[in-house]
Amino acid sequence: MAATTLKEFTLEEVAQWVVIDAKVYNLSRFKDLHPGGVAVLLDEEVAGQDATEAFYGLHRHEVLQRPQYKRLQIGTIQGEKTVIYDRICGEISQVPYAEPTWLTPGYFSPYYSDNHRELQKAVRRFVDEVMYDDAQAREEDGKRPSQFVFDKMAETNMHAMRMGPGKHLKGRTLMGGLVKPEEFDYFHELIITQEIARCGQRGYGDGILGGKVIGLPPVLNFGSEELKAKVVPEVLSGKKFICLAISEAMAGSDVMGLQTTAKLSEDGNEWIINGSKKWITNATFAD
Repeated sequence: MAATTLKEFTLEEVAQWVVIDAKVYNLSRFKDLHPGGVAVLLDEEVAGQDATEAFYGLHRHEVLQRPQYKRLQIGTIQGEKTVIYDRICGEISQVPYAEPTWLTPGYFSPYYSDNHRELQKAVRRFVDEVMYDDAQAREEDGKRPSQFVFDKMAETNMHAMRMGPGKHLKGRTLMGGLVKPEEFDYFHELIITQEIARCGQRGYGDGILGGKVIGLPPVLNFGSEELKAKVVPEVLSGKKFICLAISEAMAGSDVMGLQTTAKLSEDGNEWIINGSKKWITNATFAD
């Protein structure tokens, strides 16, 4: 897809628009939708002016990256360059306290090895390149994460790694061979969880198979060999989705207080389930 060529303007030409970081935005179609009202946009220090300081005093930079606002840009200011840059895929943030302490230059943690740091770099880039944009889009439309994201996670065995260390990792190539299955530990798993959270969308964090993280362990630990052979490969390949139906309206997540029952039928061929469930992570698209 060819890149769009943006026109250059002089400050005098943009009296009816607004300038943010040397970029020209036409807000005429947005003014009536502005949460703060149109008066804010018509203020003499904003309309037709360089409103960079005023904008960033009230908004995060990510606002301008959203498709519905990004399309409002119609050009740039002649002779000026942008000084505020978008995030760089895979980069460690230099903003104070934006990263876990163990990633801070000059800080040493006995819990994280060079191998943990290698995995962190790989997962950071994976999340930035594969997950981030999908997270923003899915949070906007309310749909489940895209299948291509699940497929990409399966290629690196990220679904398996999110289950923590264990026998289920045996024989798998983890993140392109960065980590040996027998050396994978809970700090490796923690890194993956923390990096996914950087998508900045809480619902997407659970949608990216949070139900599997709590739903598959009972199968791995207590399921028959026949059941594991049927369920585990499909779930860890991202082809089937699983969830754990615990929470109920009358009990919350208190397992001892559950009222739903499962009784074997008289002929012994089926389980008859009676009761109700509520707030089941991934239940809306689980198999």
